[in-house]
Parts: sequence; structure tokens; C-alpha cells
Amino acid sequence: MVTIKDSRPWINLSWAILKWSTLIGLGLGFVPSALSLVSGNTISINGTAIGGWLGVWIVTFACGLGGFLFGAIWALVLRAIAIASGR
Repeated sequence: MVTIKDSRPWINLSWAILKWSTLIGLGLGFVPSALSLVSGNTISINGTAIGGWLGVWIVTFACGLGGFLFGAIWALVLRAIAIASGR
């Protein structure tokens, strides 16, 4: 089994995953909602219609937050691996 005695690569990987999952979440929120706005649709969240750029930014924030939480979970997993590999 391949092990890394230095925990620094795992920590660097955890930061990269946190950063990229947040950016991908923001992109996945902004692009579809902006295209929906351009096509003339309103964004509905729990039955409440939110029109204009406010709806785009709300969806972008929600997807970015989801990406951040996803990345945070994986960052914690990789930090645990870093701690375990340091012992």
C-alpha cells in the first residue's frame, strides 16, 4: 500500500478540492439561472416566483453554498487522512 509520510500533500489537496468544488457550484448555479433569465423565465423557489437578477444570484449563492459544503466534507476527510499518515 502506498503511503505518504508527510501530511502536506493531503492538506494541499483538501484546499484544492474545497476551492474547486465551491467554484463549480457557483458556476452550476449561475449559468443555468442566467440562461433561464435570458430566455424570459422566472425562477421559482418553493412556489415563490423570483424574477430578474435577484433570482439568479439567489440560485448562484445556494449552489455555491452546496459546493462549499461538499468540498468542506471532503476537506475534512482528507485532513483525517493527513493526520493518520503523519503517525
